[in-house]
Amino acid sequence: MKRFKNSIYVGLPIFLIFAVSIVLHASWIEQFDSFFQGLVRSVSGLQSLMLKITMLAAPKLDLVWMLLIVVILWLKKRRPLAISLAVTLVSADAVGFIVKHLVQRARPVQHLAIDDGFSFPSGHTLGMGIIVIWMIMVMLPKVMKNRTHRIWIDVLLVIWLVIVMCSRVYVFAHYPSDVCASIALALTWVGVIELILYPVLNRYWRLDY
Repeated sequence: MKRFKNSIYVGLPIFLIFAVSIVLHASWIEQFDSFFQGLVRSVSGLQSLMLKITMLAAPKLDLVWMLLIVVILWLKKRRPLAISLAVTLVSADAVGFIVKHLVQRARPVQHLAIDDGFSFPSGHTLGMGIIVIWMIMVMLPKVMKNRTHRIWIDVLLVIWLVIVMCSRVYVFAHYPSDVCASIALALTWVGVIELILYPVLNRYWRLDY
């Protein structure tokens, strides 16, 4: 359980620093966003590819990916894991919605018409962050005993998550601080839900993590 506590200790302060700085219009946030937005946009001609990537990470599709994983885990008799993912993602979406309407940050002026609503945090990044971080921290250690194979999968999942983050910045749907804070929130939330769910699920299934 130590790793879940550590995820909160790391993720929560980072998320709060971003959130408070954005609300207070701290000067470093503008510099942070300007630098990393320029870095992401330094390679031209990727608009079409980035739009396809951002579509694959849309919140509605996140629910589809979640359902596929949940069904597979349920059929494989990994029901605590299935419940864990469903609760984590659905509750994270609700938290993200609440935070959006508390902070009410406007999107970048160049954003596409389809990207309406507030900018902070990024729903795409939060949802995909939950799935990726949950898989790395919760599922893979339980279902994959080969450590080398697990590390390779972890690396691929992290690369995919970084690509999703970059795609949201590339198409001007979010600022870099939005997507970075979303990952910090996802890291925090996976830890929070696991710490809450563990004693509940342990009453019905013998858990060993």
